[in-house]
Amino acid sequence: MEIGYTNYVVTLLVVTGILILYFDVKAYDREKKKKEKKTATVIGSINLCGGVSLLILNWMIDQWFW
Repeated sequence: MEIGYTNYVVTLLVVTGILILYFDVKAYDREKKKKEKKTATVIGSINLCGGVSLLILNWMIDQWFW
């Protein structure tokens, strides 16, 4: 049995990525702020991809090495 914070980090990354992509990108698009919209899109995508990647990596480690 492992006591760790991986599940919390995955949840936090995925949820914040979705929220950034949903709320911030729309808000910057309405205000016609192109640079901020692009930055929010990149940061939201990085959060989402990082969370999914960490979830897959954690699953692979649990299946193959433990």
